Amino acid sequence: MFLWEVMAYMTCSMTDRFSMIAFCTLVVIFSSLAQVVFAQDACDKITTSSQGERCSVSSKSAADLQLNISYQQLMVRLEGGNRTDPVVAAGYMAKVKESQRAWIKLRDTDCLLDAFEAEPGSSAYVTAVNNCVASMSRDRSAFLDNIASDNGSGSVIGRGSCPSSDFAQFLPAFSANAESQKRLTALAVKILVLKRTSDPGRFEPQITAETGSSLAFPLMAAMEGKTEGVEIETVDDTHMNVVDKRAGNSNIKIFNFAKKSCWSLVGIEDWSISEKELVAPGRPGMSRAENFCYQRAEGLGGLGALEQYRLTKELYEASLENYVCAAESGDPRASLSAASLSLSQMAPQLETSKLEALFKAAATTLPDGALSLSMFYCTGNSTDYDGPCQHPEQAEKELIRAVSMGSTNALNSLASSFESGDLGTKDMSRALACYQLSAGKGDQAGINNVKRLESQGTESIKASHCI
Repeated sequence: MFLWEVMAYMTCSMTDRFSMIAFCTLVVIFSSLAQVVFAQDACDKITTSSQGERCSVSSKSAADLQLNISYQQLMVRLEGGNRTDPVVAAGYMAKVKESQRAWIKLRDTDCLLDAFEAEPGSSAYVTAVNNCVASMSRDRSAFLDNIASDNGSGSVIGRGSCPSSDFAQFLPAFSANAESQKRLTALAVKILVLKRTSDPGRFEPQITAETGSSLAFPLMAAMEGKTEGVEIETVDDTHMNVVDKRAGNSNIKIFNFAKKSCWSLVGIEDWSISEKELVAPGRPGMSRAENFCYQRAEGLGGLGALEQYRLTKELYEASLENYVCAAESGDPRASLSAASLSLSQMAPQLETSKLEALFKAAATTLPDGALSLSMFYCTGNSTDYDGPCQHPEQAEKELIRAVSMGSTNALNSLASSFESGDLGTKDMSRALACYQLSAGKGDQAGINNVKRLESQGTESIKASHCI
């Protein structure tokens, strides 16, 4: 399923001065995945038991993820901190694994006991179990994080002095060269990368833990003082994030730093989609690079639609940039997606001439493309236009073309324009014919409008031809 499907829907209101614009609104329909999670966070405004259950599921998943990360980071710390005695490291790691398995059994048993008074399978029961698991998992994560913490808090001690306890002064020293970055990177580093899922066109973040020494240094380009394209975020007194946008919105990296005896790099979030995660080009007429742009546009836009990551704005912007890249091929679908996203208010608006060119490319083969071009001729490059159609003749021409290409939505729009005369042609017999065609396709808007005309005493009108 494509990220953007441009559709028109009807809310007939013949009292509006420009009925076509009043009842034909350009909307963007997200993929089924995005629709599920596009709403606010699952734990916001809980007023029902079902909402509480959804919140508990979300909390449990987040706690499980953090527990897995803490466990992986501990194993990396143990392996890296006992390199001189691999036997000790192996024994320590085996004991941690045994302890973790036993703890998981204890957690799951205790949480069933915690929910004992609720009816098994009920929402209250599921919520109680999930909340218990989430709480115990968070406590376990904190416990694991404190085991051998000196091994993974950074490799500063014993290998050189700390540049500065002031992060503003530390960062330039850290980024200066590969050696300084390696020296000031923790032994256990959280790594986030985007991976392709089984759902075509979809990607999701995957988090693992790696040894700092296994990373390819340098990790970031040097920076001194305030650097364009770099944002510094304060999480708390001992945690800072460096958001590096210097390579563009499609290649953003976030570097996580933590402070103990000194600041050290403890995490890297790579929000780019690697070429190895992309499939072989599959859209005819596109070059390899344009195909990859299209896949990145779909993937990054899908992540933005979730609205659960701090880079939501940048993900949408990257999606638009990649759709525009793919649309250079003239591909109608890529062109329609780029134009739609530009008018969605979730990404920057393109120049009017560029937007028109994209809609024209989309209109070559797509009914929704022709319908969208018709709307563009009326409203222009505006998201809140409320005046008469700017170019009614061109708008009507594209509406008729969209109908001829099989668009039911265009049928309803064309019928309304014939009924009101807002696009220049006022003809009730043609309006009725278009509504009847729409109704014949089972479209509810068409059915409702036929009934409306009948209730207004227009039985004497003889339907003629729609187009």
